[in-house]
Amino acid sequence: MPIDTTFGALADSTRRELLRRLADKPCRAGELARGFAISRPAICKHTRMLGRAGLIRAKRVGRERIYELAPRGRLAIQELIRKLEEVGAFWDTALDAFKRYAEESR
Repeated sequence: MPIDTTFGALADSTRRELLRRLADKPCRAGELARGFAISRPAICKHTRMLGRAGLIRAKRVGRERIYELAPRGRLAIQELIRKLEEVGAFWDTALDAFKRYAEESR
């Protein structure tokens, strides 16, 4: 999955809460939506985005959908963390260089 998709999926607090709930156990759609101040169709949109990012998957059991964490979702998160660490290392280097420049300019 593209890192932008993973990052976008994790950017929303509702989607992060859905992931937290699914980390505890797989849930039916209704159970997963319980307690949110948004509509069930809105929850479905959030689950679709999490699914596109490869973080969750849905299984059909009769007429119901059971949501669970996707087995390869961990890899998508790890890739995102690696990329963020690269960005962090870039900024550490840039800020260290700026600090040295500022100290030498005194």
